Amino acid sequence: MVLRLPAGWGARTQTLSLQAGADGSTFTTVKAVAAYAFDPAADNTVTLTLPATVQRWFRLTVTANSGWPAGQLSEFEVRSS
Repeated sequence: MVLRLPAGWGARTQTLSLQAGADGSTFTTVKAVAAYAFDPAADNTVTLTLPATVQRWFRLTVTANSGWPAGQLSEFEVRSS
């Protein structure tokens, strides 16, 4: 999974967790709560490695952001390997 902010934005750390589910109503945690650094030197991109799973729905929860009083993302991309 790749998360992005606009390249010109300043550095920030966001705390998030990720849940996934097959039917859109039942979700399980696939990434526990953790802090992730978005750094302009790395194109403000964070890559999350997920366990092998077949899911259709993903729910990302942002609980803290050092750069703004709300969660921020410009892209949320899930790729199959």
